[in-house]
Amino acid sequence: MNWTPARDKDKYGVAIYNFSGISDACIKLNVGETVHILEELGDWYFGYALHNKSLRGVFPKSFIQVKDCIVDKTGLVEVVTPRLPPIVQEVTAVLREWGVLLRKLYVERDKNFTLLRDTMKEIIAHRSKILSGQLPGDELKQLKHRITHGIDRVNERLGLDLVVRDDHGNILNPDITSAVKLFRHHDEAAARLIKQEELDGRIPTVRKKPHLSWTALLSFTNIIIKVPESSEISIGLYVGDAREGREKPLSEAFIIPWAEEGYNGHPDLLLNLKCLFTDLSTITLDESQLWLIGYVVRQGSMATKEVDPKRTSALLTKKVTSTDCMRRPFGIVMLEMTSYFQKMKMLALDGNDAKEKDCFATFYPCGEKETLDMKKLLSSRNESIKDNKTGLQGIWFSFELINGDLKQLREDNPHYVSLRDVPVALRLGLSDVIMPGDVRNDLYITLISGEFTRGAKTSDRNVEVTIRIINEKGKVIPGVIHQGCRKGALDEYRSVTYHHENKPKWMETVKIALPIEEFKKAHIKFTFKHRSTNDVKDKSEKPFSMSFVKLMQENGTTLSNIEHELIIYKIDPKKWQDDDISYLKLPWKRKNGEELVKVWTNGLAPSSKDNFTISTTFCSTKLTQNAELLGLLEWGWSGSKDTEILQQRLEGLRHVPSEELMVFLQDTLDVLLEILMINSTSDDSDNRVFEALVYVITIATDKNKHEAFQPVLDSYIQQNFHATLVYNKLIHVLKFYVEQGMDMDRQETLKKSMKCLQYVFKFIIRSRQLFVELHGRGQEQFEESLQQLLEAMAHMMVHTNDSTLTVQAHCLKYITTTIPDIMSNFDPVSMSAILVKMIDNLDHKRIPKQKLMTMNDIIHSELFKIPDCRAVLLPCFISHIKRLLAANEEVTDFEVVMRKEKKKTKLEKLLGTEHSNTHVAEDRSMTEELELCVKILGDILDVLFCADVGSTFDDMTLLSSKMLENILTIVYKMTRDDPLICKFVSVLVSLLRQMNEKHFFSFLNRFSTQDLLYQFLVELQMVLQDLIVQPVFPADWAEMILLQNSVILKVLHQLSRVISDKMREPFRELVWYNFFHCAIKFLTQPSLQLEKFTQSKRIKILSRYRDMRRETAAEIRSLWFSLGQHKIRFVAASVPGQSMVGPFLEMTMIPEVELRKATIPIFFDMMQCEFYSQRDQGKNLVPDMARNNQKIKGKFNVFESEILEKLDHLVEGGHGDDHYREVFQTLVGALCEDHATMREPGLRLVNTVSRLMDRLLQYRTIMSTPDNSPDTRMSCTVNLLDFYSEINRKELYLRYVYKLQDLHLGCDNYTEAGYTLLQHANLLRWSSEDLQPALKSPLVRCVKHDELKEKLYERIISYFDKGQMWEDALQLCKELVKHYEEVILNYTKLSDLLKRMAQFYENIMNPQNLRPEPEYFRVAYYGRGFPAFLQNKVFVYRGNGYERLGDFTSRILDQFPNAELMKKLTPPSDEVKESPQQFIQISKVDCVMHENPFPSVNVSEQIERYYRANRVKVFTYSRPFHRGQKDPTNEFATLCIEKTTLYTSYSLPGILRCFPVVKTKSKELSPLENALETMTNVNEEVHELVKRYARDSSLPLDPLTRKLSGMVDPAVMGGIANYEKAFLGDDYILSHPGDADKVANLRLLMASQVPLLEAGLSIHSMRVTEPISGLHDHMVASFTKMKAQVQEKYGVQPMPDDLRIDIRPLKLHSQISVSSDSSQRASHQYDSLEMDNVELRSPRDDPKSDNLRNSFSRSLQAITERSSEFMFINRLSPAKSKGGTLPRNHKSSLPDLGLPGGSKSSKKEKSISKLLRRESFTSSTQWFDRPDSQVLAPPPQPIIELSEQVNSPIRTFFLQVNPFMGPSSNQKFKSRLDLATERPLRSDVEREKRISRPRSCNLNTPSVSTTPSPSLGSRESLSTGTPTESLHEEEAPPPLPVKMRERESDIDGNILRYSGLSLKGGKMLPPVPTDISPEPPEKPPRPDRNHNHEDSFLP
Repeated sequence: MNWTPARDKDKYGVAIYNFSGISDACIKLNVGETVHILEELGDWYFGYALHNKSLRGVFPKSFIQVKDCIVDKTGLVEVVTPRLPPIVQEVTAVLREWGVLLRKLYVERDKNFTLLRDTMKEIIAHRSKILSGQLPGDELKQLKHRITHGIDRVNERLGLDLVVRDDHGNILNPDITSAVKLFRHHDEAAARLIKQEELDGRIPTVRKKPHLSWTALLSFTNIIIKVPESSEISIGLYVGDAREGREKPLSEAFIIPWAEEGYNGHPDLLLNLKCLFTDLSTITLDESQLWLIGYVVRQGSMATKEVDPKRTSALLTKKVTSTDCMRRPFGIVMLEMTSYFQKMKMLALDGNDAKEKDCFATFYPCGEKETLDMKKLLSSRNESIKDNKTGLQGIWFSFELINGDLKQLREDNPHYVSLRDVPVALRLGLSDVIMPGDVRNDLYITLISGEFTRGAKTSDRNVEVTIRIINEKGKVIPGVIHQGCRKGALDEYRSVTYHHENKPKWMETVKIALPIEEFKKAHIKFTFKHRSTNDVKDKSEKPFSMSFVKLMQENGTTLSNIEHELIIYKIDPKKWQDDDISYLKLPWKRKNGEELVKVWTNGLAPSSKDNFTISTTFCSTKLTQNAELLGLLEWGWSGSKDTEILQQRLEGLRHVPSEELMVFLQDTLDVLLEILMINSTSDDSDNRVFEALVYVITIATDKNKHEAFQPVLDSYIQQNFHATLVYNKLIHVLKFYVEQGMDMDRQETLKKSMKCLQYVFKFIIRSRQLFVELHGRGQEQFEESLQQLLEAMAHMMVHTNDSTLTVQAHCLKYITTTIPDIMSNFDPVSMSAILVKMIDNLDHKRIPKQKLMTMNDIIHSELFKIPDCRAVLLPCFISHIKRLLAANEEVTDFEVVMRKEKKKTKLEKLLGTEHSNTHVAEDRSMTEELELCVKILGDILDVLFCADVGSTFDDMTLLSSKMLENILTIVYKMTRDDPLICKFVSVLVSLLRQMNEKHFFSFLNRFSTQDLLYQFLVELQMVLQDLIVQPVFPADWAEMILLQNSVILKVLHQLSRVISDKMREPFRELVWYNFFHCAIKFLTQPSLQLEKFTQSKRIKILSRYRDMRRETAAEIRSLWFSLGQHKIRFVAASVPGQSMVGPFLEMTMIPEVELRKATIPIFFDMMQCEFYSQRDQGKNLVPDMARNNQKIKGKFNVFESEILEKLDHLVEGGHGDDHYREVFQTLVGALCEDHATMREPGLRLVNTVSRLMDRLLQYRTIMSTPDNSPDTRMSCTVNLLDFYSEINRKELYLRYVYKLQDLHLGCDNYTEAGYTLLQHANLLRWSSEDLQPALKSPLVRCVKHDELKEKLYERIISYFDKGQMWEDALQLCKELVKHYEEVILNYTKLSDLLKRMAQFYENIMNPQNLRPEPEYFRVAYYGRGFPAFLQNKVFVYRGNGYERLGDFTSRILDQFPNAELMKKLTPPSDEVKESPQQFIQISKVDCVMHENPFPSVNVSEQIERYYRANRVKVFTYSRPFHRGQKDPTNEFATLCIEKTTLYTSYSLPGILRCFPVVKTKSKELSPLENALETMTNVNEEVHELVKRYARDSSLPLDPLTRKLSGMVDPAVMGGIANYEKAFLGDDYILSHPGDADKVANLRLLMASQVPLLEAGLSIHSMRVTEPISGLHDHMVASFTKMKAQVQEKYGVQPMPDDLRIDIRPLKLHSQISVSSDSSQRASHQYDSLEMDNVELRSPRDDPKSDNLRNSFSRSLQAITERSSEFMFINRLSPAKSKGGTLPRNHKSSLPDLGLPGGSKSSKKEKSISKLLRRESFTSSTQWFDRPDSQVLAPPPQPIIELSEQVNSPIRTFFLQVNPFMGPSSNQKFKSRLDLATERPLRSDVEREKRISRPRSCNLNTPSVSTTPSPSLGSRESLSTGTPTESLHEEEAPPPLPVKMRERESDIDGNILRYSGLSLKGGKMLPPVPTDISPEPPEKPPRPDRNHNHEDSFLP
C-alpha cells in the first residue's frame, strides 16, 4: 500500500486526544491543536501541525477530528483554513496576534493596553454570537461592521498593518485582486480610519442611500386614563403647530377601544397594541413639525353618570347600546415627536442600530362643556394633570423609525416579528413612488368646523354630524367608511357631540374607500342632528339640516384636495324624505360672495347663516384631478384621429404638475406610445408625440425630483410595456432629430432626447423583442436601421459649432447607458466600431474630459469583456490617453511648482503670462484629465485581471508596448507629494505584474539599438530604486507594499537576464552598477525584514511570496560571478562611490542564514580581483585585471579600506551580529586558508574584520542601552578608538574622537574633552598644506593644516580654561605664540593671546582659585558579566573634584546595579574571573610624580600643587600585614608593608577619566624598612615646609603651627620609644646583624629631625602673635626636652645648608615683646568660636560652590578657628555626611619625638597638646578592622579605603603627625586588609542623609583643604564614629585667644557666622548637634578621663 493524497475536504483536522508518538516518524500533538493533513494510509495520516509547519510526521486517524475546510491553492503553497465565516477566521487570527501584544503592552505600561484589552473582550463576545448561527442577516451585517471597525481602530492605534476588505467586509486576497483594486481599497480604508479619528473612535457613519419613504412603528406598552365609561382613543400623526390649532392629519388614525377597567384583565391584548405609520416622506420628516395626537372620546350619554359601586342596583344598570350612545369628548393625548423623528432618522441613516425609543404622551382631559379644540385646551392647561390614585395619566409607547416602505421592510426583514399582522396606518396622500400595479382609490374627509343658529331653541344646539355615502339611487352604500385602522368598516360615521356649542370644531377624519365604478356615481351626505340631554327627548330628535358633496366634478375630474365650504340646507321634517336624491340638482358648495335665497325645494331650503367646512384629500392612481391629463388619457382611449385636438392635448401635458404626472406615469406612457404606434399621418405628429414622450421620460428620470421613479420606469418597460411596433417610429424620429442637429429649433428636443437616450433605446429594444416574440422576422432590417441611427449619431460628432457642443457631450455621456440593451439585439463588434468612430470623430480639443469619462464607462460595460471588442476599443483608448499624457508631461512638472508656490504673483512669474488665471484654470483642467487618464488605465488593467474576460495576451502586449515608457516617465518626474503619484505607481505595478516573460521579451526587442535599450534600462532601474528608497505607499499598507515588492522582484529577474545578455559587449558599467544597487536596496528595505515581524505575519508572507530576499540575493550572486574580468571595476572603482563593497556588505548582514552563506564568499572573490589586478595603473584609467606578463597588485588595500569603513557605519546603524562575525570568519577564513598566495594577508584581514566587528557590536550594545552610564560609553568609545589607532584608520579614528568629545561635553568633562580634541590636533602640522579628506573636522570648515590646527587649539584652550587646567592651556598657547610671531606674523592675534596667557598665569597664582586635587581610585572588574572591554581588567579612575571613596564607590556601583562589591583586596580566583556574574574591587591609590619639574627652584605652592595630581601614570597603594607573631606590646616590631605600584596606559588626566593598568609591581617592606621610609618622609616634609615659610612670609602660620605642635608633643602613641624598643635595642641588633646600616640610618634620621624642628620653631617665633603666645611657649618647652634627649642618645646633626639662618635662642614667648604692628593687626582675628549661631548655605543651593570653597579657605586664619573649622567642614562634606567624631574607645595617635617616658606628661601639657592637635587624625584611607567591642557603631561605609601607602601624601601626613605609633594602636591593624563589608542600601543611605541633615541651619559645606600641604589637605582625615558623640577633657586647657568680639563673615554671598566657642570654667562646651530629634536628646556620658579626644564638630 502507498500513501495517497488526502481529499480537499479532509485536509484540516483538530486533535481530540494528546498524542506523544510511538516512533521518530510521529509528531506530538496536544488536544486542540490543528493539523494540515497531506496524505493518508490505512489508519494513519501524514501532515504537520499548523503551529510548526517545519516538522512533518504521521499521527493516527482516531486522534483527529476532521473538519470542513477551505483549501487555498492560489499562493505559492497550499493553505487550509476551517470552513468558518471569513469574519470569524479574521477574528481568530487577530486575537492570536493581539494576545502577544497585550502582554507586551502590559509589561511596558503602555497607555494603549486598556484599549486593546477592551476591544479583545468585545470582539470575543461578537465572535461567540456569530458562531451561534442565530443572528439574522441584518444583525450579522451590523456585527461584522462593529468587529471590523474595532480591529481597524486598534491596528491603527498600535501602528499595525492596515487591513483591506471588500464591500462585504471580508479580507481581500491579493492573489485574486488586481493591484489597482488593491490600492483603491487601501486608499478607502485609510480614509475611513482618518474619519474614525475625527469621530474620536466612534463607529463611522456608513450612510447608505436612503429610501424616500419611512415607516414608524409604535408599540403601546401602557395606558393610564381614568374613564367612567367605555371609550375609544383615536391616535394619529399630525403636522403643524398643535399649540396654535394649526395641526393637520398626516396619517390615518389608530383606534384603541378603551373600557373602564382598561386592559388590566387582558394583558395579552395590550401586547398587540402596535401600529405601522407608513409612507412618511423624507421631506415631511425634515421640514414639518410632527405631533402624535390621540383624541379620547367617551361613548355614552350627554352627561357622565356617577355610579355608586356599593349599590347592587348599579351593577344591573342597563347598558347603553351603540346606536343610542353619543360620542362625547373626554380629552386629548399628545406629544411633540419632531426631535424623536430627527434623531431616529439620523441613527438609521448612519447605519447604527436604531433602538426603540421609549416615549410618554400626556393626557389632557376636557370638561363636559369643553371641546377638543387643541388650542383652547392647551391654553387652559399648561401642565400635566396628575391624579391622586392613578398618578400621571397618559400613554406609554416605544417608537422605532425604519427607512423604507412597508413592502421593502417585509422583503428585507422576513424574520421581523414586529412587522407581522400589525395594523397599518396609511399616509393621507399617495406614496412618493408608485410602482406599476399599485392601485389605490381613497378619499379622506375631514370635518373641520361649522356654525349653527339656535333656531327655536333657547340655547345652542348639541350638534352631531352623520356621514353617509349615497349611490345614484339614494341608497346608503354600506361598509365604505373607515374611522381608522384596527376598526372595521362603517355604514355611517357620527361625529363627536359638543355640549351647547354653536361653533363646533371637530377636526375628525374618516376614509371613504369606494370602487372606481361606484365612485363616479356616489356622493356624500351630511346630516346634522341635535342630541338632547334627556334620553327620552333625544330619541325623538330628527335631523334639522343637511349638506352633500359630489365626488366627481362636471369636467370629469375628482374632488380637489382643498377645503370646501358646504351649503347647509334646513330640513322640513314633514316634507323631506331621507332617500330622496332630488337635492343633487341643487348647488352643494358655497361660492365666494354669493348670497343664498331661502327657497324651499322638496323640504330643503338653504341657510344663509349656517355654514359647514370640510377638507378632502383624494389618493387615487386611477382617477385624476387634472383636466389636461384627463383630456390626453381620454383622447388616447377614444382612438380619435383629430390631430388638432391631439396637439392641444400634448401641449396641455406640459401644464400637468410633475407629481400628478408621475402618479399616472404608466397610463401616460401607454397613451403616448399607442398614439405613436397607430399614427399614420404624414405631418409632424410623430415628432410632437416623441417630444411629449421625451418630456415625460425626462421628468421621470430627473434625479433632483423623481429619481425614485426610475425603477418604476424600468419595471414598466419590462412588465407592462406592450407597444410591439413602436421601435420603427422611435428609430425614425430619433434619427430625424440627430440628422437635423444643426437646426437650432430642434436642438432643445435633441438635447433632451440625448439625456433620456437610455430609455429611448430601452423602448426600442423592448419593442423589438416583443415583436420578435410575436412575429420573429425583420432582424436584418432592424439592425440596418439601428446601425444607420448609430452612424448618424457618430457623424454628429464631426460638428465643430459651439451650439452642438452640449448635444455632443450629452450623446457621449449617455450613449454608454444604452450598451447593455443594444448588445442584446445588435452585433457587439459593430457597436464597438461605432463607439470608436464617435470618439475619433470628435475633435481632440472638444470636451476631452467627457471623452475620457465615456471611455471609462465603456471599459466598465460588458462590451469591454469581449476580446474581439477590446481589439477594436483598446487601440483607440490608448492613442487618446497617450496623447493626453504626452501633453500633460509638462503639466505634471508645473503642478509640482504650482503646489509649492502658494501666492498668485509667484505663479504668474513662473508662467510668464499676464492672464495667469486662464492658464491656471486650463492647467487645473489638464490635471483633471490626467487623473482621468490614470483612472482609465487602472480600470483597463483591473478588467483585464479578471478571469471572465477571455484571453488578454494581445491586450497586455499592446498596453506594454504603448504605455509602459510613458508611465515610467511620469512616475519618474512626479514628486512624492503629488496626489496622483500613488495612482500612477499602482498602474505601473499592475501593468508589470500582468506582463509575462513573452511580454517582456517582446517589449525589449522593440528597441532597435543598444543605446535605446540602455537608456530604457537606466530609466527603469532609477524608477524601481526610487520606489524602493522613497516608498509612495504608507508603511502600514503591508499588502500593497508586498505586492509591489513581488512585482519588482519579477522585473529584477528579467533585468538580470537582459543585462547579462546584452549589456556585456560593450560593457555598460552604469547599468550593472544600478542593478546591483537597486537589488540590494530592494532586499534590505524594512518591509522585507521578516525577523522584525510577528510570527503570524511572517508565516503569511512566506506562504504567499516566500522569502524574496533569498531570490534577490541569488540573482545578485549569479550576476556578480558572470561579470568576469569586469569585477575589478566594482571593487576598486574609478568613480568615487561606485564600489560595491559597502552595498554587498549590507546585503550579507541581513539576518538570514542561507543568504549569508550564499553571499559572503563574494568578498573573497573581491579580494582576489584586487589582488590580481594590474599594478601601477594610472589614476584616471579604469581599473583592470593583470594580463599576460603584467605585474599584479599583490594586495587588496582598497577592499580593506572600504570594508572597514562600511562595516563601521553599518554595525553602528544596527546591522550585523555575532553570528555574522562567526560566519564571515569561518567562510572567508577557510577560503583564505586554502589559497596559497593570499593566505597570510587574507587571514590578517579576516582577523582585523573580526576584531573590529567584535568591538563595534560592543559599542552598539553599550550605546543603545539607556541604562549604561556615560563613563561606560566613553570607555567603550576609547576601546574602539584604540583599535582604529592600531590599524591606522585616521578617518574612522577621528570620527570617534568627536563622538568621545561630545560625550565629555555632555558630562561637563571639559578637561577630558580638551585632551580628546587634542588627538586630532596632534595629527596636523603647522604648514599650509591641503587637508586630506580623512583629517577634516566636522566642527570647522578648513582646507589647510595650520588653519584647522589653529581652530582646534582655540577650542581646546577654551576647554582647558573651563576645566581649570591652565598649565595645559599655556603649553598650547606657546605653540600658537610661535606660530603667530614667527610664521604668519599676526600681531593682533598674538596680542590677544598674550593677554589670555597672562590671565591664565594669574589664575594659577591666585590663592582664591582653589583647584580641587582629585583623588585616584583603583577599580577591578572581574567576571564575564561585564562588557568585553572591561572583563577581568583593572583601571585607575580619576575622581571628581571633591569626590571621596564612598561616593566614588556608589557611583561605580550605580553603573552596574547587578555587580557584587568584593570585600577584600586579595586577587580573585579563576572561578570568579570566568563566572557569568559581575564582581568589582575598589580601593584608593596615590599618585607618584614622575619627576620633580622644579628640582632646584623654590616654587609656590599654587604651582607645585598642579604637578602633584596631574600628568601622572604611576600609582601606588599599600597593604599592611604582620610577619610572624604579633608583639602585643609593640606592633611596629612585626608590621610589614606590601607596596603595589600601578602603571596605566596613558597619563591622567587624558581622553578618559580612567585608563587601564598595563603593568603592576609589588614590593614588600620589612618593619625596619617601613620605619626608615616613614622617618625619611617625615623629615623631607618638615624640611620642605620650613623652606617654604622661610621663603614666603605671607603664608598663613597655622599649618606650620599644627605641624610643629604635632611633632614636639606626641604624648599619645609613645613616640620614638616604640622604634627604640623595636629596632635600637641590643636584642634586635644581635638578631639582625645585617640591618646594622639600616639601624644606623634610623638613628641618623632621628637626630636629623632636631635641627629641622629648631629651624621651624625659630621661624614660628618671629611670626607668633599674642593670641597664640601660650601655644608657642608650650612648643618651645616641649622641644627643649626632646632636643636634649635625642642629642644625648643619637648625637648632634648640623642644620641643612639651605636652612642656615640666624637662629635666635628659643625662649618662652612671654619674655618676647609682642608689640609689633603685625602682631597687633593679627591679634583681633583670633576670636573664640561659639557655635550657637551658625549659618552656612549648602553648595547645592548655590552654583558658585567653588567660590564658596575658595573664600571659605581664605577665611580660616586663627589656629583655633582653622583647626576647629577643618574638622567641622570635613564632617559637613556631602561625601562624608555619615562621618562623625572618633569613637570613645578609639585613641588618637600623636607623635612623640623625644619626650621623656614617651607617653608621660603633665595634665596641663596634655590639655595643651589636645587643644593643639586637632589635626591629628587617623586617615580613613587606612581604616582597619577592629574587634566589635572596640568600635562604637561605625556607620555603614561602601568601602574601606586601602591607603597604607608609604609614599602617598595622605600616608606621609599621617606619619608626619604620628610617626611613632605606640602600643595603643595595636587594635587598629590586622594581618589582612579587608574592604567594605557590604554595599549600603539606598534606603539606608538616604535615611542617613536625612538624619544628618541639620534642622536649624543647612550645613552641607564641602570639605576643603586648609593648607597647600598634601598632608594637611587630606579630606579623608576623620575616622568614622557616631555622629552625635563629643569628647570632653576635664583638665584645664592651655591659654587660648581672648574673645574680642563676635565675628560675621560674608563669603561670596554665603553667610558663615561664628560667635565663638564659649569657655566657661576652663572647659569647652559640646558642639551643637545637627540631627536634632523631636524629643530632647539624652545627656551624653562623661568621657574617660584618660581618653584623648579631638575637638569635634558634627558632620
